[in-house]
Amino acid sequence: MVSASGKYREIRKALADAGAFDAAFEAREIIREYTGSTPELLDELDEEQIRAVDNAVDRRLGGEPLQYIFGKWEFYGYPFYVGKGVLIPRPETELLVDIAVKQLSEGGRAIDLFSGSGCVPVSIALKTSAQCYAVELYDEAFGYLERNIVLNSAEVTAVKGNAFDGSLLGDMTFDVITANPPYLTSSEMRGIMKELTFEPGTALFGGEDGLDAYRRFIPVWADRVKVGGIMAAETGETQGAAVSAIMSAAGFSVSVIKDHSGMDRVVVGKK
Repeated sequence: MVSASGKYREIRKALADAGAFDAAFEAREIIREYTGSTPELLDELDEEQIRAVDNAVDRRLGGEPLQYIFGKWEFYGYPFYVGKGVLIPRPETELLVDIAVKQLSEGGRAIDLFSGSGCVPVSIALKTSAQCYAVELYDEAFGYLERNIVLNSAEVTAVKGNAFDGSLLGDMTFDVITANPPYLTSSEMRGIMKELTFEPGTALFGGEDGLDAYRRFIPVWADRVKVGGIMAAETGETQGAAVSAIMSAAGFSVSVIKDHSGMDRVVVGKK
């Protein structure tokens, strides 16, 4: 048996020495994940718990994201399976859900492009009475999308297809189109943290200037937005103006929503 407080200090130091951004948070979450309690409320870890915790710490020290190690992560208050082949849900992406939910307060129809884990369309479906669709191309990510729809008992139709194909679902139109496309630039990809190398490059890399996906999906989906409806796209923190120009050229009236850090995060185009 090992004291929980001692194990917590040991993990925190190891993670801090390895350069973890928030070693205290990660150490506490690792103990919580494998004991069901926090270090403050736990006296000791048994042998099985120690093995599980040590294995998780070893994987984390190897650079693997905490979310992949746990296999599940929370987004918008809901649980989502995550792992190799799917982008990890991030808090800033919750802005997309906030915007969509406000637009869909009276119901309607929504589609999410580049859906990955399904965190955005599932959350929208659970918060509204909208008819929701989710588009994902890659097999591994599509598997997570389907599992997360079931996990959350969400009314979402998964569509396996290319988000650049504006003919998906025929001539169906939408009150809301959301998208979190790949938007890292070539220079950003060269300097990414080790954790990000575990996530699929197809969900991260947006071409030399990070804007390739926007140039492709916005024009082909613009006519699928109903009059009075919106298209909302997450962007990198310096891309608001560039994505706004692409949306404006596609016929939208555009605004840029900033995240909690005051950075450009979502470009909203209204028909």
